[in-house]
Amino acid sequence: MSAIVPPAVSRWRGPLRQSYGLIQAFAVLILLVVVISLLSPRFLSTINITNLMAQMSVNLIVAAGMTVVMIGGEFDISVGSVVALTAAVSATLMKLYGIVPGVALSLLVGPALGVVNGIIVTRGRIPSFIATLGTMMMARSLAFVTTGGRVVADLPDAFKAIGQGQTFGIPNPFLIALATYAIGWVLMTRTAFGKKVYAVGANRTVAMLSGIRADRVKIMSLVIVGLASSFAGNLLLSRIGAIQADTARGLEFEVIAAVVIGGTSLYGGQGNILRTIIGVIIIALIRNFLNLSRIDIFWQDFATGAIIVVAVLLDALQKRIGRT
Repeated sequence: MSAIVPPAVSRWRGPLRQSYGLIQAFAVLILLVVVISLLSPRFLSTINITNLMAQMSVNLIVAAGMTVVMIGGEFDISVGSVVALTAAVSATLMKLYGIVPGVALSLLVGPALGVVNGIIVTRGRIPSFIATLGTMMMARSLAFVTTGGRVVADLPDAFKAIGQGQTFGIPNPFLIALATYAIGWVLMTRTAFGKKVYAVGANRTVAMLSGIRADRVKIMSLVIVGLASSFAGNLLLSRIGAIQADTARGLEFEVIAAVVIGGTSLYGGQGNILRTIIGVIIIALIRNFLNLSRIDIFWQDFATGAIIVVAVLLDALQKRIGRT
């Protein structure tokens, strides 16, 4: 005999479950800030916080697009390679034809690969992890071809000023990343497309029976993360003022871990794009602490891997709680 749940409890149970991921991630964030502040006096310095905001901007933008894809029930592990290829194309074309043509044409790289990924996933019925693994390798190879294996530098000062400048003491890349999340929040909560992404991620069959073109939604989601990656690639190029083909290696795994830590389910249909910001900050804080502590750089990948494992376990735990 099942227990009778009081109406007041039943009314609050839904919102509590929905906010569980946010509360969990925010608690971890606060704990990390306190611990790192105690262990490293330099952490709260103005220069470190400013650098940290600038450094995490690329991950923030890519993670925004990845959140859309994962809510829809798919993955894209080609984003790191797309960032590198976009930056390589932008830098090469910029030196030949100027800033506007270089940036404009490079912004087509991610969406084009997103269409390719989407067609392979939807028409070929290939898991997105495998499909994007292939495009990841192809994009990285094209980045090496584009740069010739050399560092491309000497970019226009006007372009570098965007990524290296500040507004009211806040790095421009960080402000641009926040603007990206404002757009993403509107897209996912105030448009029909956003509702369709949630529906397809929760149950593709039911969504199709409801009249939603699931394949089209998945393709558009992969195009969006591709566009976000290309945008991030240009921002990265502007901030560092140079690019080499092996830039952004491993970015995809940091981004996926950040999205999961932020409360987005690995199984699709659940997540909030604003929560992803917390996930990105948590990973950035850990890397920053390792750098400040002068810990061997090879341990940073170990830390990232551990975060991914913990994120997956927490997601599984959240699923179990949601079933009770």
